Amino acid sequence: MALAAGLLLVACGDDAPPLVADDSEAESDQSSSSVESVDSGSDAGQIGPAEDASSTLEEEPLIFVVPRTVRQGESFVVAVDGPGAGFASVAFNGQFISLLREGSRFFSILGLDALTPPGPMPLTVAVADASGRPQVQRETLITVTDAQWLIEVVELDESNSDLLDPVILAEDAAARDPIFRVESPERHWDGIFDPPSTGVITSSYGVLRSYNSREPQEYHSGLDFGAENGSPVLAPNAGVVAWVGQTRRRGNGVLIDHGGGVFSGFYHLSEVFATEGQVVNIGEFIGRVGATGLATGPHLHWEVVVHGVTVDPVQWIRLLDFPDPLAEFDPANAIQGPNQLRS
Repeated sequence: MALAAGLLLVACGDDAPPLVADDSEAESDQSSSSVESVDSGSDAGQIGPAEDASSTLEEEPLIFVVPRTVRQGESFVVAVDGPGAGFASVAFNGQFISLLREGSRFFSILGLDALTPPGPMPLTVAVADASGRPQVQRETLITVTDAQWLIEVVELDESNSDLLDPVILAEDAAARDPIFRVESPERHWDGIFDPPSTGVITSSYGVLRSYNSREPQEYHSGLDFGAENGSPVLAPNAGVVAWVGQTRRRGNGVLIDHGGGVFSGFYHLSEVFATEGQVVNIGEFIGRVGATGLATGPHLHWEVVVHGVTVDPVQWIRLLDFPDPLAEFDPANAIQGPNQLRS
């Protein structure tokens, strides 16, 4: 691992512990959730027995996974163009996810943890007709590449060091994690996201955090924007405010549900002006930059969370990298291979 030059000027404690890939399988009894946990060895993608697979679709659905080579921490698109299809789903990394539908396009955005092991990962997409009868099931692989994260040294005083306590980390997760398990079954966001602050980025996603020059135990789970105390924080895209609260680790925070399993989080705020259930548009004022929680100075910590996985926000604010599920895909790049329901 390489060492980032110098010490971090403004830092926060919004990191993802410990330094192992997150393969947890969160479960929820909320009926509105479109995600279920599955065992990695199960036939998670199969939506029915082979004998039910007599085709009733208008034409063979085209299944896309874009891109097929994905760096640690990145997001990617799974899409199905299926005229006449009624349902589509994907099984990936221990989750079974129902795809959203707009017209004849079914889609979802998936993400990789910063510490996802490099190498091939299987993915299964299943398509059913309007009556729910299974029609197509195909499996493919994505290739995960190593991001080669840097190490970032953060010097903490005693009061901030106390916030590294695992008990405090667990309290923080307990306050926020249930929010991610209830997903809106529709897309609220529209296109590329805007940065939520005009401040300068002072710390990137994925860097391994060395507190007081000790061995790294966590990686940074978002982007930090250094800005003056009280500077405005704006909604990066449309959504519904899903949570407003405070934890000892992250201070004052807000979570926006952008729909379809996509959330964004804003932490260390000095003031919050959003309320739970509020519908917000892109650029809407939701709070002010602060230094609450584990922070060495005023800044905004911004996270993007996809189906419970914290991903690199930079991809969401760059036009050429944005994981656009409504893009036009070349039919020549559709997933090939046998229909497992008929093989």
